[in-house]
Amino acid sequence: MFGKPYSAYLRFQWPFLTAIAVVGFIRLGLSIAGQPDSMVKFFSMTVVGIIGSVYYAMTVRRSGFGNYRELIPLIFNQNFLANSIAILGIILSIYGMPNILDVPEFKPPFARESTSLQHALAHLFLGNIVGTLFGWIITSMIMAIGGGRKK
Repeated sequence: MFGKPYSAYLRFQWPFLTAIAVVGFIRLGLSIAGQPDSMVKFFSMTVVGIIGSVYYAMTVRRSGFGNYRELIPLIFNQNFLANSIAILGIILSIYGMPNILDVPEFKPPFARESTSLQHALAHLFLGNIVGTLFGWIITSMIMAIGGGRKK
């Protein structure tokens, strides 16, 4: 992908992918175990993803890993992982294990009336496609401002 093996992207971002998975499964597990949403909400895959995105923007060019186009797979990978965990939570909710990943309070305002299937499909398509494009635009702007020069 863009002249690099896919494994190079995974090696570059493994700490953040691991952190997203750990935080996501802690969030899901605590919620299924009955912990209150007011406590579980602090385990945020979104926050870890934002930190990862800023890190990529600041280090991709400086480390010699690449430039703007290399940000696309990095952002996609972390979005795909976070959305996959969210979809798992939604499926578990459908099968009688309610959790924070499918409660209306944590859905965006325009999606609060959606069914669980619509919610899962939105994560699958909008979360991965629109989320990646939006994340790439923001991350590219951060790289343009503070990404430094190539080594």
